[in-house]
Formats: sequence, C-alpha cells, structure tokens
Amino acid sequence: MTPTVTLYTREDLLAFVPYQLGFHPADSVVVLGLAQRRIKFTARCDADTPKREAVRLISHALRQSPSIGVVALVGYGPEWVGAKTIAIMDDLEIRRYAISDAVRVTDGRYFCLRCEDCTPASGVPFDITITEIAAVSTYAGMILRPDREAVEKLVKPIGGIAAMAMTQAVDRAEQRLASFRDSAELIAAGKHAVDHALTLGQAGDRLPDDTIAWLSVLITDPEVRDHAWARTDDEPWQLDLWLDLTRRAEPVLATPFATLLGWSAWRQGDGVLALAALERAYRIDPTYELARVLLSAVIDARPPTVIEQWPLPPSR
Repeated sequence: MTPTVTLYTREDLLAFVPYQLGFHPADSVVVLGLAQRRIKFTARCDADTPKREAVRLISHALRQSPSIGVVALVGYGPEWVGAKTIAIMDDLEIRRYAISDAVRVTDGRYFCLRCEDCTPASGVPFDITITEIAAVSTYAGMILRPDREAVEKLVKPIGGIAAMAMTQAVDRAEQRLASFRDSAELIAAGKHAVDHALTLGQAGDRLPDDTIAWLSVLITDPEVRDHAWARTDDEPWQLDLWLDLTRRAEPVLATPFATLLGWSAWRQGDGVLALAALERAYRIDPTYELARVLLSAVIDARPPTVIEQWPLPPSR
C-alpha cells in the first residue's frame, strides 16, 4: 500500500517518484499533482510521445482530481527529454495549471528546468536510497523495480514444458466441462472452483495445473468472474495468486485472470503492475468490458473507489 508521506524538499519529491511508479523511469516525463505537499496524482508518458498527445492525456487525467493545487514535472533522461518536459510544462501553464517545479534527472543528478541558475551546470547529485522517503516507502512494502520492462515481464505467459503441460490440462478440463448439463450447474462449479483457488492461495499453496485449467474454463462466465472479483481485495496473497494464474493459464483463457490481477494491483497501489496486467487482458480480448473499464480508470490515475459497485451485490 502507498504510505502517506509529506514532501518538504525537491529531493523528497525525486526520491518518492520511483516508488510511486513502482520502477525507475527512463526516457520519461512524469507529472505529479500535489495537494498540501502530498502526491495525489502521478502520470508517466514516454518522452518520445508527441507533445500534443501527451498534454491531452495529462490534462484529461488532471481533470479527474480537482483537489490538486499544483503540478510538478520530472523528466528522466538526456537533454532532449528536458526540452520535451519544458514544452509540456509550457502547454500546461497555458491551460492554467500552476507549476511548482520542473526538473530533469539523469545519472544520479538533477537539473532545474524553470531557471538557469537554480542548479549548477553539472547538476545536483542525489541518492534516493539514503533518503527518509526511501526508508518509509520500503518499510511500507512498496516495490521498486529496475525499469518498466521488468514489470511487463511479470505478466507474460510462461513457455516451454510448463506451457505444454497447461495445454494438456485445459484439454482435460474441457472434456470434463462437456459432461455438465446446464448453466446453473456450471456456475455453481465455477464458484466452488474460485473458492477452492482462494483457499489454496491464502494458505500459500501453489495451484496444480489441473486446478488452474478447470478454473480457467469456468471463470469465462461473468457470474463466476464476478464471484472472484467480489472476493478480491488488497491482500498481498491475492495479488500473488492472480499473478501466478495470469502467467500459467493458457494465453487465450488468461483475460479474466489478468483483469483480476489488475484489480488486485490497483487496490494495493501498484498502478504500474495494474496497467501491465490490464493491458495484457485488453490485448487478448478488446471486448472484455471489465478490463476496459478498469484500464481506463488506471490510465486516468483514478483511485479504486471510483468503482462504486464493489463488492458486488449478492443478487449479481
């Protein structure tokens, strides 16, 4: 979970950004919305994103958080990233956003982008690992990964012999599925499979291939999926469970698992993992409504509380 921290210095801000994102950014522009010295909003875009598109997306996201008083920008990368950050800052100021700070970070140094004399020509050295912010974030269990690619690798499907074994398990599950007589029986079996998986996950047990395969063919039913969704909160073991299932499931059947992983990560404040999971779910099935809704909310940097129908009513 994201700790509550108060930012007093520029170094505090720069130390917290990687923990807020979940990884060390590179060739990126990060926009932070602050209220009473606390970060309320964080958005990142690739530095090579066209300026007009970047400003449009950032402005749209900022409008979702009216409590934000000021905005800070941090560019990560060489001098051209600083120029892009300044261009985005200028456009945001035209849109009447108050900019409190703008800096460029590279090779353990930062450079002020709002004036030429605020920092030396060689930049100001800093080490986020020795800051109080880093200590607080680490104590709170916030994960700091080396880069965005490391996050995306987490949600990729397994391969090799393990993938072949899962394919065979799905074949067995589909044969078993054919023996069911009606949808009510399937839904009951699906809910039982969800509860069984959650019980194993909470105990720290790794689910067998046949258990995952059986759940994967049943959770395609929205009512079964919603049964799992209503029971997925912000417990770390739930994130571990859905991550394991997302990676090990037959790729074509992974959409519900990736969506539930995205929900779990979002609930725990791990926005970058939530985004990676939901993007994978959307790539598998762009028509999957829950993944689309959650993905839109995460992209807009909105809090999980915007989902008002959770937990779901028993009648669903």
